Amino acid sequence: MKTSHILIILLTTTLASLSCKKDNQAVMQEQSMTSCPSGSDCRYLFSEYADLNTNFIGFTKGTYRLFWSTVDDKLTSTRIYIKAPMEGNRFVLDKADILAERVKLIEVCAFCNSLNMKPVDGYVKGTNVSPEKRADQTKWQLEIKLYLESEDDALTKDTLTINQHFYPNFVYN
Repeated sequence: MKTSHILIILLTTTLASLSCKKDNQAVMQEQSMTSCPSGSDCRYLFSEYADLNTNFIGFTKGTYRLFWSTVDDKLTSTRIYIKAPMEGNRFVLDKADILAERVKLIEVCAFCNSLNMKPVDGYVKGTNVSPEKRADQTKWQLEIKLYLESEDDALTKDTLTINQHFYPNFVYN
């Protein structure tokens, strides 16, 4: 066999294996998405040039790309708000950002006797998975890992992990 034939076969095999790895990574990412708890309603949204108002209930104009996750079931409502920078197609928020309240957890349960948990460490990694599209048609993938501690009892700890696609919602701007 000629050297050129061997090089062509080697190049073809390499390209084929690389393309398979890319497809496998996409499938693995989709499979590792966080599922919505059974019986709950989950939403994963974002808006641009937004912020939370002072009592964390509504939105206002701001300087952030504001992401929010909402999980509602029959008794509780859990919301996570993430104030990400507007610039770029990727971002990472770390412990300093979490302590600066750029990540906010709000749990509402009128009939529960639960402890108020707050994020004290962790990270949020965001990637625009469709940067070629307009902002109102794009989606972001966020990987969130928050270490929570009770505001009432420092010994009570928990970890919250989310890996999900967030979709545009500019109604609140």
